[in-house]
Amino acid sequence: MRIVLILNQDGGTIRGMDAREFGDMACEKLAGLGDACEVRLVSGKDLVKTLDEAADDKAVGTIVAGGGDGTISAAATACFHAGKTLGVIPLGTMNLFARGLGLPLDPTAAIEALATATVMPLDIATANGRPFVHQFSAGMHARMVRQRDRLDTSTRMRKIASTLKTLGRVILHPPKFRIEIDTGSGRESHIVSAIAVSNNLFGDTPLSYAPVLDAGVLGVYQSHAISSGEVFRMTLHAAFGKIQEDPDMTVESAKTVTVWFPDHHAGTRAAIDGEIVPLETEVEIVCHAGALKVLVPETYAGADEA
Repeated sequence: MRIVLILNQDGGTIRGMDAREFGDMACEKLAGLGDACEVRLVSGKDLVKTLDEAADDKAVGTIVAGGGDGTISAAATACFHAGKTLGVIPLGTMNLFARGLGLPLDPTAAIEALATATVMPLDIATANGRPFVHQFSAGMHARMVRQRDRLDTSTRMRKIASTLKTLGRVILHPPKFRIEIDTGSGRESHIVSAIAVSNNLFGDTPLSYAPVLDAGVLGVYQSHAISSGEVFRMTLHAAFGKIQEDPDMTVESAKTVTVWFPDHHAGTRAAIDGEIVPLETEVEIVCHAGALKVLVPETYAGADEA
């Protein structure tokens, strides 16, 4: 089966590289994983179309995607729907899924790791049928992402600066809303500032990502902080990888989660893997254990070892 290497040329890291030269080098390294390797350089606006074309090609067995977390999420969606194998080259700012896989964040080193990787069945989740590999969120995080997207995020440093700026705004004016939630033990009602459901539980790291991607669970995070001071304290805990120790954060795991937003109104937004989407009144989130085939490097810990 052929390998298709799709590089998002709008990704932050690749802008400073010769994309064609990098792609040819990567294909040469990865050729041993398939019958042949083909490079496709695309812009962000053409990414999903190109991924879908590769996923629909019966001769293609593996799609290796190079880009940021949005690119990897889109590639995972295409592979999940088509039953293809996903490979990841980190070319973004945070590279959260790549970190979870234990991949080197240097693109060239990541390719070296992929060249000797094995295919493993990892987890993927859906929110009302829409796949995601990182998280669904509403409240503080979704508001941050929405406000940040209105600012200049054209480079890595500008994206970080925009993130810090929007974080300050959210700390000063945190949202407060009512949810009803069922994680398997009955429907409960809470007042929260944020609700997030992740594909596997986050680790104890400053960046919120799951270091184990095959545990077959969702992580459910509810923030009951409703004042600026409480949100600031929670932010500090998150910065030191101690978010689960915050007294206003409730963390649990589940296989399926349903969240209702009783006070939902038009214009309210959620975030799915960093993309802003309309928030629906009812959201059912399901863990699809082992449903995504992924090229996994030798450095990946995995559920058994963890």
